[in-house]
Amino acid sequence: MYSQADLAMDLERTLARGFDILRISKVAFEIYQDHGLEITAPMDRALLTLMAMEEGEEFELTESEFLALISEIKAM
Repeated sequence: MYSQADLAMDLERTLARGFDILRISKVAFEIYQDHGLEITAPMDRALLTLMAMEEGEEFELTESEFLALISEIKAM
């Protein structure tokens, strides 16, 4: 079972090479594809938010907002 802790850890790993919106969005999509049946509704919303970032500036999160989202996922 893919947990919130797994999701948070996978998202944190994307920061190892720096904050990159396109990479984060791609990783979120891969997680969604690989674990779609295992994720909870709050995890689903977080992933959809991250996947939408590549759709335009109005959907992009800042690095601090991304880190806050990871903290929220850990607290679920």
